[in-house]
Amino acid sequence: MRGSAGAILLAAGQGRRLGHDKSITAIAGRPVLSYGLGVLLQCGGIKKVVVTVREDVRQEVLAWVHREYGKESGRVEVIVGGKERQDSVLEGLKALGSGVEWVVVHDAARVLTSVGLVERVMASAEQTGAAAAARKMTDTVRQADEMGKVVRLLDREGLWRMETPQVVRSEVLRSGLGKAREGGKIVTDCLAAAEMVGVKGVLVEANEPNLKITVPADWALAEAWLGAAKK
Repeated sequence: MRGSAGAILLAAGQGRRLGHDKSITAIAGRPVLSYGLGVLLQCGGIKKVVVTVREDVRQEVLAWVHREYGKESGRVEVIVGGKERQDSVLEGLKALGSGVEWVVVHDAARVLTSVGLVERVMASAEQTGAAAAARKMTDTVRQADEMGKVVRLLDREGLWRMETPQVVRSEVLRSGLGKAREGGKIVTDCLAAAEMVGVKGVLVEANEPNLKITVPADWALAEAWLGAAKK
């Protein structure tokens, strides 16, 4: 990737549906956030990684980073995230400063993400200013009301499920999130923030396991994948 890049690893979620803090709990012998952090530190072009966590676990995470990475920990900054996802991204942008042209944003709960996927998304972002990992819809999709009553069948052709990593030019992401905040709008991913300032991103098909740990069943599946990868 032409131009320097920094990364934001989002690990400040409450884990309500999971029942515990998923960022620091060990899975397959290591803290959840360690998998994404390790991948980001290995990616070419990423000079710094900002990890956003809850205030009550920041010191614990900071101590683990120093213990695990030693001198390499100088490339990692652990900060307190915001209330919403977009607030955490904004805090991460502040920590990265003005020295990076590109920002890679990744959910710590996606523990199976590979260096290859991150670097493919980074390369695609250069074409339009924004890119994200995503997956084509393969299941039948129906829209329903709040009671579960079917409203209509949706055409799945052209529909994608958004994932991370997501890569956006830093000035575009900062401007988009700033505009969303000013307008009181919630944006659920970084491409939506880019669209706030007229930048249309591209989707990069994630053709490898990249599930997000959200509920206990996800945890069991991710742990099985990680365990198998160690053998």
